[in-house]
Order: sequence, then structure tokens, then C-alpha cells
Amino acid sequence: AHGEVLYVGKSTQVRTRLLSYFRLPWPEHRHARLLRETSRIEWEPHPSEFAALLREVRLIRAHLPRYNVRSARPLDKWWVITIGRGPAPRLRIQRASAAARSREVAQVIGPFASRRPLQDALRVLNDALGLRDCGDRVRMHTTDSAELFEQTHPALQRTPGCHRYETRRCLGPCIGATSEYAYRAQLTRARAVLEGRDDTPHQHLVREMTVASAALSYERAGWLRDRLTALQEFDAQLARVREALTRPSFVYAVPGRDGDDRLYLVRHGRVMAEARCSDPDAINALQAMERAPAQAPTGAMVDQLDELLLVESWFRGRNGADALAADTVVGALEKLATHVRSAGLAAERQGG
Repeated sequence: AHGEVLYVGKSTQVRTRLLSYFRLPWPEHRHARLLRETSRIEWEPHPSEFAALLREVRLIRAHLPRYNVRSARPLDKWWVITIGRGPAPRLRIQRASAAARSREVAQVIGPFASRRPLQDALRVLNDALGLRDCGDRVRMHTTDSAELFEQTHPALQRTPGCHRYETRRCLGPCIGATSEYAYRAQLTRARAVLEGRDDTPHQHLVREMTVASAALSYERAGWLRDRLTALQEFDAQLARVREALTRPSFVYAVPGRDGDDRLYLVRHGRVMAEARCSDPDAINALQAMERAPAQAPTGAMVDQLDELLLVESWFRGRNGADALAADTVVGALEKLATHVRSAGLAAERQGG
């Protein structure tokens, strides 16, 4: 009654789908509970299943309805690494849906299917680069922002909130032991590691493991080996993410209902624009966007992560979808025309 969107769904038989909700047991079934709160039902027709799926994903992303279960909210199923804002931001593991709602996120790396490997790898990365892993409630005091007397008066000296500073695994931004510039330099190195441009932590662990083995300190060598393994497995996950994000662009032609055929411009796994084939101006605009240079992203944009997952699953699960994809708008139109002619000939044969 207050305008909140409770549920978003897709169906080819809307009437049958809605009537089924009225026969569900109350209060056991969530859709029966959903109807008790519903004051208005709205629907939108779309020319194809792909168009309907794309609209469904975007509506769920915009409203995050509470009656859409996790399987219907793709962002709830995935984890991402986020880098926040502020003088000493930390690497944080979040649900993709939480990162999408947050205003404190500056960069997103992901998606990842499991949280546990991320925890182990980020612990190693934080230790190697001296980044903090304390909670957001811990106040940061870098030397750039410290008051004059805080640096000189013994009574105003702070003590670390954890042991990581004493063991030289954190730069200590919570006690003013580092400057914002020095901390951000290490954060830049962490970004380079996450983007595959720096393997210094790996090399450092290999050197330490070699020294420990030479000194017959096999327990420490084994501990270092486990940390190196965690980092290598994490690097393999990052490589898969980067591969998905750097896929070549293409134009996908989708035959629509009642002749409403459409073209979709896909860049790096995400739908950037669409156009009706019957609208020359829209086709020209799509061609202009196609010619514009596009830089490959180094990290997933969380507000479009669900579209990346949709496009990936669509082309993986449907044979023949690739046949209507082309490098250019003109190529996609030609493939669409061939498909329409073939479908028309098949219909004539069946009718004859």
C-alpha cells in the first residue's frame, strides 16, 4: 500500500501464474503471505524471453524485493571484494547485494562463489602489504591528520587495537604510525595484485619459504607454503573473473514477438544498449556506440554484475544463441534476416 515493490517475476503464462498464488496454503507458503501484503499487481509485456529476463534483473537490482528468494536475486548468491573510502580503507568481503546498496564502496572486484577462500587469501595479502583488517568502527589516526600534541605528548600516545602492528603485519593507521600517503601507496599495490599486474607478495613468500627450508625450519616452511597456496588459488579465481570481464564485445540479435526484433550491444559481458530493428534512428545510435572505444574494466561494476551473470548463463545454456551474435550491427542484422527467412520457410512447409 505504501508503494514498496514486494516481488518481481517473469512468466510466459501470466494469468496461470497469478491464479496459482491464490490456491497456496496460508500462512505456510511465502507467496500466500505475499498476496496478503499486495495492494496492486502490474505487468509489462516484452517481445522475447531475453528482453523479459533483462528487465527482471534490472527491476530486482533497483528494488531488491524482499519476497524474491536468493535464486531470483543473483547478487545475493555472490561475494565481492570491495575497497572503501577514507584515509585508510580496508579490503572487505561483502555480499554483492550489500555492496550494491553501499555508498562507501570505491572499487569492486568479483564476483566469487565462496567466501572462505577469499578470507584466507586477503589475510595473507593484508599481512604482506601491511593493510589493516580491523572493523569500520575503529577510528583511524594517520600522521597526516594527527594533532601536534598527539605526536609529542606521552599521555596522548595511542596503543594498537590488535597485535598485527607489533608483529609488523600492519602499518598501524589506528595509532598514527603511518601517513595516509604511505598507506595508500600500499593500497595501490594491493589493487595491482588484484588486477594481475603485481606478484610481489607471491615472490616474497617463495623467498621466505626457501630461507626457512634452508634453515631446516620445516614447520615455518609448511606454514608459508599454505599461505602461498591460498594466494595462488585466489589468483586463479581472479584470473577467471578477469577473463569474464574482458570478453570481446558483440551485437546480439533477438527475434521478437509480433515482429518486434531487437539488437543488444554487449560490452564485456554486459548489455550496454538496445535498439528496435524497426527504428532506424535507434539502429544508427547503436552503431555510433559500437564504434566508440571501450576500455576493458579491471573490476566488476557491482551495479551491473547481475547482467554479466545473466548474459553468461544465457549463452552457456542455450544452443543456437551464438548464431545470432555478430561483431557489428550490420552483421547481426544480416544474421537476423537469415533467421527470419528460414523460420518463414519452415512455417510455410508446415502449413503446406
